[in-house]
Amino acid sequence: MTKANDAQTNIFSLFGLPDEVEEKRRKEEEARKKKQEEMAKRAEEAKKNGGTTSVSGGNKAKNEPFEVDLDTYIYHLGERIAITEYFTPEEIENGLVKKKKDEKTHEKITGNDVRKRLEKDYPDLVAAYTDMVWIKPKNMIMAVPKAKKKGLKQDVKSSAPAEGFMVSERIPFQILHDFITLSKSIYGNHGTELHGDIYFDLDKREFFLDIPHQVAFRETVERIEEPIVTAEKLMDIRFMKVMEIHSHHVWAPTPSSTDFMNERQPNMLYAIVGRINQLLPDITVRYFNKENQKHISIDPNMVFSNSFASPTNNYDLSVVEVPYHG
Repeated sequence: MTKANDAQTNIFSLFGLPDEVEEKRRKEEEARKKKQEEMAKRAEEAKKNGGTTSVSGGNKAKNEPFEVDLDTYIYHLGERIAITEYFTPEEIENGLVKKKKDEKTHEKITGNDVRKRLEKDYPDLVAAYTDMVWIKPKNMIMAVPKAKKKGLKQDVKSSAPAEGFMVSERIPFQILHDFITLSKSIYGNHGTELHGDIYFDLDKREFFLDIPHQVAFRETVERIEEPIVTAEKLMDIRFMKVMEIHSHHVWAPTPSSTDFMNERQPNMLYAIVGRINQLLPDITVRYFNKENQKHISIDPNMVFSNSFASPTNNYDLSVVEVPYHG
Protein backbone atom coordinates (compact mmCIF):
# COMPACT_ATOMS: atom_id res chain seq x y z
CA MET A 1 0.00 0.00 0.00
CA THR A 2 1.37 3.44 -0.94
CA LYS A 3 1.70 6.39 1.42
CA ALA A 4 -0.98 8.18 -0.56
CA ASN A 5 -3.40 5.32 0.06
CA ASP A 6 -2.48 5.30 3.74
CA ALA A 7 -3.59 8.93 4.05
CA GLN A 8 -6.86 8.31 2.23
CA THR A 9 -8.80 6.71 5.07
CA ASN A 10 -12.23 6.96 3.42
CA ILE A 11 -14.10 8.10 0.32
CA PHE A 12 -14.79 11.50 1.89
CA SER A 13 -11.14 12.36 2.37
CA LEU A 14 -10.39 11.05 -1.13
CA PHE A 15 -12.58 13.70 -2.72
CA GLY A 16 -12.23 16.34 -0.03
CA LEU A 17 -15.89 16.04 1.01
CA PRO A 18 -17.13 16.65 4.58
CA ASP A 19 -18.23 13.50 6.41
CA GLU A 20 -21.04 14.79 8.66
CA VAL A 21 -21.50 11.46 10.44
CA GLU A 22 -17.78 11.16 11.16
CA GLU A 23 -17.60 14.79 12.29
CA LYS A 24 -20.47 14.26 14.72
CA ARG A 25 -18.82 11.09 16.03
CA ARG A 26 -15.51 12.95 16.44
CA LYS A 27 -17.11 15.77 18.45
CA GLU A 28 -18.94 13.29 20.69
CA GLU A 29 -15.68 11.40 21.23
CA GLU A 30 -13.85 14.62 22.14
CA ALA A 31 -16.60 15.50 24.63
CA ARG A 32 -16.40 12.03 26.22
CA LYS A 33 -12.62 12.20 26.49
CA LYS A 34 -12.84 15.64 28.08
CA LYS A 35 -15.36 14.32 30.63
CA GLN A 36 -13.11 11.35 31.42
CA GLU A 37 -10.06 13.61 31.78
CA GLU A 38 -11.95 15.90 34.17
CA MET A 39 -13.06 12.94 36.30
CA ALA A 40 -9.53 11.50 36.32
CA LYS A 41 -8.17 14.88 37.40
CA ARG A 42 -10.74 15.09 40.22
CA ALA A 43 -9.83 11.58 41.32
CA GLU A 44 -6.15 12.51 41.49
CA GLU A 45 -6.93 15.69 43.43
CA ALA A 46 -9.11 13.67 45.81
CA LYS A 47 -6.21 11.34 46.57
CA LYS A 48 -3.91 14.29 47.26
CA ASN A 49 -6.48 16.05 49.46
CA GLY A 50 -7.53 12.93 51.36
CA GLY A 51 -6.59 14.55 54.68
CA THR A 52 -9.21 17.31 54.33
CA THR A 53 -12.21 15.01 54.07
CA SER A 54 -13.63 12.07 55.94
CA VAL A 55 -15.74 8.97 55.52
CA SER A 56 -18.13 7.69 58.17
CA GLY A 57 -20.69 4.96 58.63
CA GLY A 58 -18.56 1.83 58.40
CA ASN A 59 -15.52 3.45 56.78
CA LYS A 60 -12.25 4.60 58.26
CA ALA A 61 -11.90 8.36 58.66
CA LYS A 62 -9.16 10.19 56.78
CA ASN A 63 -7.50 12.32 59.48
CA GLU A 64 -10.67 14.33 60.16
CA PRO A 65 -13.72 13.16 62.18
CA PHE A 66 -17.16 13.14 60.58
CA GLU A 67 -18.68 16.42 61.76
CA VAL A 68 -21.82 18.36 60.96
CA ASP A 69 -23.26 21.72 61.98
CA LEU A 70 -26.40 23.72 61.31
CA ASP A 71 -25.06 24.81 57.89
CA THR A 72 -24.22 21.30 56.68
CA TYR A 73 -26.22 20.14 53.67
CA ILE A 74 -26.79 16.74 52.09
CA TYR A 75 -26.27 16.29 48.36
CA HIS A 76 -28.26 13.46 46.78
CA LEU A 77 -29.80 12.91 43.34
CA GLY A 78 -28.98 16.49 42.43
CA GLU A 79 -30.73 17.94 45.49
CA ARG A 80 -29.16 20.13 48.17
CA ILE A 81 -30.95 19.12 51.36
CA ALA A 82 -30.44 21.05 54.59
CA ILE A 83 -29.44 18.72 57.40
CA THR A 84 -31.98 20.51 59.58
CA GLU A 85 -34.71 18.80 57.55
CA TYR A 86 -33.75 15.49 59.15
CA PHE A 87 -32.13 16.47 62.46
CA THR A 88 -33.12 18.97 65.12
CA PRO A 89 -30.70 21.77 66.11
CA GLU A 90 -30.28 20.03 69.46
CA GLU A 91 -29.29 16.76 67.80
CA ILE A 92 -26.83 18.56 65.52
CA GLU A 93 -25.20 20.54 68.31
CA ASN A 94 -25.31 17.98 71.15
CA GLY A 95 -25.47 14.64 69.33
CA LEU A 96 -28.04 11.87 69.20
CA VAL A 97 -29.39 10.35 72.40
CA LYS A 98 -28.24 6.77 72.81
CA LYS A 99 -29.28 4.33 75.55
CA LYS A 100 -26.58 2.15 77.08
CA LYS A 101 -27.38 0.03 80.12
CA ASP A 102 -30.27 2.25 81.16
CA GLU A 103 -28.07 5.34 80.79
CA LYS A 104 -28.59 8.05 78.21
CA THR A 105 -25.56 9.37 76.37
CA HIS A 106 -25.07 11.78 73.47
CA GLU A 107 -23.08 10.69 70.42
CA LYS A 108 -22.07 12.69 67.35
CA ILE A 109 -24.11 12.21 64.20
CA THR A 110 -22.46 9.68 61.87
CA GLY A 111 -22.85 9.06 58.18
CA ASN A 112 -24.94 6.00 58.88
CA ASP A 113 -27.27 8.08 61.08
CA VAL A 114 -27.80 10.41 58.13
CA ARG A 115 -28.39 7.52 55.76
CA LYS A 116 -31.00 5.96 58.08
CA ARG A 117 -32.98 9.19 58.33
CA LEU A 118 -32.89 9.74 54.57
CA GLU A 119 -33.74 6.16 53.65
CA LYS A 120 -37.39 6.74 54.55
CA ASP A 121 -37.65 9.27 51.69
CA TYR A 122 -34.91 7.81 49.46
CA PRO A 123 -35.27 3.98 49.34
CA ASP A 124 -32.15 3.72 47.18
CA LEU A 125 -29.97 4.53 50.21
CA VAL A 126 -29.69 0.92 51.31
CA ALA A 127 -26.94 0.36 53.87
CA ALA A 128 -25.16 -2.37 51.89
CA TYR A 129 -24.99 -0.24 48.74
CA THR A 130 -24.36 3.25 50.09
CA ASP A 131 -21.39 5.14 51.54
CA MET A 132 -22.06 8.47 53.20
CA VAL A 133 -19.15 10.86 52.65
CA TRP A 134 -18.50 14.16 54.41
CA ILE A 135 -16.60 16.70 52.30
CA LYS A 136 -15.19 19.20 54.75
CA PRO A 137 -14.33 22.09 52.34
CA LYS A 138 -17.96 22.20 51.20
CA ASN A 139 -19.49 21.19 54.55
CA MET A 140 -21.45 18.67 52.51
CA ILE A 141 -22.59 15.10 53.02
CA MET A 142 -22.80 13.06 49.84
CA ALA A 143 -24.35 9.65 49.28
CA VAL A 144 -22.06 7.58 47.09
CA PRO A 145 -23.50 4.37 45.58
CA LYS A 146 -21.05 1.48 45.83
CA ALA A 147 -20.76 -1.69 43.80
CA LYS A 148 -20.06 -5.17 45.10
CA LYS A 149 -17.93 -7.95 43.71
CA LYS A 150 -18.87 -9.52 40.37
CA GLY A 151 -17.89 -13.01 39.33
CA LEU A 152 -18.11 -16.00 37.04
CA LYS A 153 -17.46 -18.82 39.49
CA GLN A 154 -20.88 -20.45 39.27
CA ASP A 155 -23.31 -19.83 36.42
CA VAL A 156 -27.06 -19.96 37.04
CA LYS A 157 -30.06 -19.34 34.85
CA SER A 158 -31.43 -15.81 34.62
CA SER A 159 -34.97 -14.88 35.59
CA ALA A 160 -37.90 -14.43 33.26
CA PRO A 161 -38.11 -11.26 31.13
CA ALA A 162 -39.73 -8.18 32.57
CA GLU A 163 -43.15 -7.09 31.42
CA GLY A 164 -44.04 -3.45 30.92
CA PHE A 165 -40.65 -2.11 31.98
CA MET A 166 -40.11 1.40 30.57
CA VAL A 167 -36.91 3.44 30.24
CA SER A 168 -37.50 7.15 29.58
CA GLU A 169 -34.07 7.84 28.05
CA ARG A 170 -31.84 5.26 26.43
CA ILE A 171 -28.13 5.09 27.08
CA PRO A 172 -26.24 6.02 23.88
CA PHE A 173 -24.82 3.04 22.05
CA GLN A 174 -21.43 4.77 21.98
CA ILE A 175 -21.09 4.27 25.75
CA LEU A 176 -21.72 0.54 25.34
CA HIS A 177 -19.25 0.57 22.46
CA ASP A 178 -16.63 2.26 24.65
CA PHE A 179 -17.08 -0.26 27.45
CA ILE A 180 -16.81 -3.22 25.05
CA THR A 181 -13.68 -1.69 23.52
CA LEU A 182 -12.14 -1.25 26.98
CA SER A 183 -13.17 -4.80 27.93
CA LYS A 184 -11.47 -6.17 24.82
CA SER A 185 -8.34 -4.20 25.69
CA ILE A 186 -8.16 -5.29 29.34
CA TYR A 187 -8.83 -8.90 28.41
CA GLY A 188 -6.29 -8.83 25.56
CA ASN A 189 -3.59 -7.42 27.84
CA HIS A 190 -4.41 -9.13 31.14
CA GLY A 191 -7.12 -11.75 30.56
CA THR A 192 -9.47 -10.24 33.17
CA GLU A 193 -12.97 -8.89 33.63
CA LEU A 194 -13.76 -5.16 33.78
CA HIS A 195 -16.26 -3.08 35.79
CA GLY A 196 -17.81 0.24 34.78
CA ASP A 197 -20.36 2.67 36.25
CA ILE A 198 -22.78 4.60 34.05
CA TYR A 199 -24.17 7.89 35.36
CA PHE A 200 -26.69 10.44 34.11
CA ASP A 201 -25.90 14.15 34.29
CA LEU A 202 -29.20 15.78 35.28
CA ASP A 203 -28.19 19.24 34.01
CA LYS A 204 -26.63 18.28 30.69
CA ARG A 205 -29.15 15.47 30.18
CA GLU A 206 -26.43 13.08 29.08
CA PHE A 207 -24.95 9.78 30.19
CA PHE A 208 -21.29 9.16 30.91
CA LEU A 209 -19.14 6.14 31.73
CA ASP A 210 -16.65 5.97 34.59
CA ILE A 211 -14.07 3.25 35.13
CA PRO A 212 -13.40 3.27 38.90
CA HIS A 213 -10.44 1.87 40.82
CA GLN A 214 -10.91 -1.91 40.88
CA VAL A 215 -9.18 -5.24 41.29
CA ALA A 216 -9.76 -7.49 38.27
CA PHE A 217 -9.11 -11.21 37.82
CA ARG A 218 -10.11 -13.69 35.14
CA GLU A 219 -13.23 -14.78 37.02
CA THR A 220 -14.00 -11.83 39.30
CA VAL A 221 -13.82 -8.05 39.45
CA GLU A 222 -14.33 -5.86 42.52
CA ARG A 223 -14.72 -2.09 42.73
CA ILE A 224 -12.41 -0.88 45.53
CA GLU A 225 -12.41 2.87 44.91
CA GLU A 226 -12.55 4.87 48.14
CA PRO A 227 -15.94 6.61 48.54
CA ILE A 228 -14.22 9.97 49.00
CA VAL A 229 -12.47 9.58 45.63
CA THR A 230 -15.81 8.93 43.92
CA ALA A 231 -17.38 11.84 45.79
CA GLU A 232 -14.62 14.24 44.73
CA LYS A 233 -15.08 13.21 41.11
CA LEU A 234 -18.86 13.70 41.15
CA MET A 235 -19.50 16.44 43.70
CA ASP A 236 -19.86 19.19 41.06
CA ILE A 237 -22.28 17.14 38.96
CA ARG A 238 -25.99 16.69 39.60
CA PHE A 239 -25.91 12.98 38.87
CA MET A 240 -27.79 9.73 39.12
CA LYS A 241 -26.06 6.38 38.90
CA VAL A 242 -28.15 4.30 36.51
CA MET A 243 -26.12 1.19 35.70
CA GLU A 244 -23.31 -1.08 36.76
CA ILE A 245 -21.79 -2.99 33.86
CA HIS A 246 -19.08 -5.64 33.85
CA SER A 247 -17.57 -8.03 31.34
CA HIS A 248 -17.44 -11.81 31.25
CA HIS A 249 -14.92 -11.43 28.38
CA VAL A 250 -15.04 -14.54 26.13
CA TRP A 251 -17.62 -16.34 28.27
CA ALA A 252 -21.40 -15.97 28.00
CA PRO A 253 -23.01 -12.98 29.81
CA THR A 254 -24.96 -15.32 32.10
CA PRO A 255 -25.19 -13.94 35.67
CA SER A 256 -23.22 -15.98 38.18
CA SER A 257 -24.16 -16.79 41.76
CA THR A 258 -21.85 -13.93 42.83
CA ASP A 259 -23.71 -11.55 40.51
CA PHE A 260 -27.07 -12.68 41.85
CA MET A 261 -25.90 -12.18 45.42
CA ASN A 262 -24.34 -8.74 44.96
CA GLU A 263 -26.53 -7.06 42.33
CA ARG A 264 -29.55 -6.26 44.47
CA GLN A 265 -29.62 -2.48 44.81
CA PRO A 266 -33.05 -0.92 44.16
CA ASN A 267 -33.40 1.43 41.17
CA MET A 268 -30.22 0.14 39.53
CA LEU A 269 -29.69 -1.53 36.17
CA TYR A 270 -27.10 -4.29 35.89
CA ALA A 271 -25.53 -5.26 32.57
CA ILE A 272 -23.07 -7.98 31.60
CA VAL A 273 -21.15 -8.09 28.34
CA GLY A 274 -19.91 -11.48 27.15
CA ARG A 275 -18.29 -13.20 24.18
CA ILE A 276 -16.33 -10.05 23.38
CA ASN A 277 -14.19 -12.09 20.98
CA GLN A 278 -17.15 -12.07 18.58
CA LEU A 279 -17.74 -9.26 16.09
CA LEU A 280 -20.98 -8.47 17.93
CA PRO A 281 -20.70 -9.41 21.64
CA ASP A 282 -23.67 -10.60 23.69
CA ILE A 283 -25.22 -8.56 26.49
CA THR A 284 -27.73 -9.13 29.27
CA VAL A 285 -29.48 -6.43 31.33
CA ARG A 286 -31.38 -6.93 34.60
CA TYR A 287 -32.72 -5.14 37.63
CA PHE A 288 -33.62 -6.38 41.11
CA ASN A 289 -37.26 -6.40 42.16
CA LYS A 290 -37.15 -5.74 45.91
CA GLU A 291 -40.79 -6.70 46.49
CA ASN A 292 -40.48 -10.10 44.82
CA GLN A 293 -36.80 -10.54 45.73
CA LYS A 294 -36.09 -11.57 42.13
CA HIS A 295 -33.90 -10.38 39.29
CA ILE A 296 -35.86 -9.35 36.21
CA SER A 297 -34.31 -9.52 32.75
CA ILE A 298 -34.76 -6.63 30.31
CA ASP A 299 -34.33 -6.47 26.56
CA PRO A 300 -31.08 -4.45 26.01
CA ASN A 301 -32.85 -2.61 23.17
CA MET A 302 -35.04 -0.97 25.82
CA VAL A 303 -31.98 0.37 27.64
CA PHE A 304 -29.41 1.18 24.97
CA SER A 305 -30.00 3.14 21.78
CA ASN A 306 -29.75 0.96 18.70
CA SER A 307 -26.77 1.77 16.48
CA PHE A 308 -28.54 0.00 13.61
CA ALA A 309 -31.77 1.95 13.94
CA SER A 310 -31.20 4.03 10.79
CA PRO A 311 -28.67 4.02 7.95
CA THR A 312 -26.15 6.82 7.61
CA ASN A 313 -27.36 7.58 4.07
CA ASN A 314 -30.66 7.52 2.19
CA TYR A 315 -31.29 4.25 0.40
CA ASP A 316 -34.21 3.33 -1.84
CA LEU A 317 -35.74 0.15 -0.45
CA SER A 318 -38.46 0.12 -3.11
CA VAL A 319 -36.10 -2.00 -5.20
CA VAL A 320 -36.59 -4.85 -2.73
CA GLU A 321 -39.45 -7.12 -3.78
CA VAL A 322 -41.20 -8.95 -0.94
CA PRO A 323 -43.67 -11.46 -2.42
CA TYR A 324 -44.76 -12.81 0.95
CA HIS A 325 -45.22 -11.13 4.32
CA GLY A 326 -44.92 -12.75 7.70
